[in-house]
Amino acid sequence: MNTQELFGQLIPIPPKITQYLQRLSRDIEPSQFSEIAEKAIAVWVVHRYLKRFDYQSDFRTSSAWNVAAQVLTDLADLEIFEDSRSLGIVECIPLAADAESLEIPEGSIIGDRIAYIAVEINPPQTWGKIVGFTPALETEYPEPSIDRQDLLECDRLLDLLELAEPLADPSRFSELESYWLGYGEWSAEARQAVVAQLEKALLLETKERLQVESAAQELEALIAQSVADSERELAMREDPENESRQQLRSILRRLFESLRAAED
Repeated sequence: MNTQELFGQLIPIPPKITQYLQRLSRDIEPSQFSEIAEKAIAVWVVHRYLKRFDYQSDFRTSSAWNVAAQVLTDLADLEIFEDSRSLGIVECIPLAADAESLEIPEGSIIGDRIAYIAVEINPPQTWGKIVGFTPALETEYPEPSIDRQDLLECDRLLDLLELAEPLADPSRFSELESYWLGYGEWSAEARQAVVAQLEKALLLETKERLQVESAAQELEALIAQSVADSERELAMREDPENESRQQLRSILRRLFESLRAAED
């Protein structure tokens, strides 16, 4: 069986999943339960699907499985691991069979998400399937509505996770971290947001020059969001010959070259 056929398979949802959710939601209004359960099941479907390819995750730690908190949040996050290394966080969003677009809830648009995955669940909630996904959104102008036809095919989700594997090594970011510290704090959240944008550039662009430029523009936007000196950052970004901008692109070029060397 080839990968494409495997990706097209439905994920059976055992009755114990919905029964467990019903027990957790005894204090939730029935009118709210349907939407809450659907998000939780979408997370479980992605968890189960990626398990086929030996990726690990714990769906119980997802915000979607904290039923009480779901009354206040739209999150349906799932952190993906390989051999105990975090590859990033995906957002799992239910998509109706007749929906023409994937609508990403505003509260779910977070910089550290490496992908937003569309999950179709049949009305009886006996099976689910991965419809497609979109990688990290643009930092400055995220588009919360993605046409169904523009979603990337499911097999490219494995490509994205393969790109994430070498980026899970923090030592690869020593040079970029030093650069970043010249503007603001290099936190775990900042690193994950950077990783998400690097993965997107590598996934969507085939030429090195475009990969570097795409990643650089998104990282400049991330820096702009994190620094207080907006005038300084604006001047840097408006001047294409700015030394700091060229330095960032040189760092990214070396980073991407190290990733390619690791594949050989």
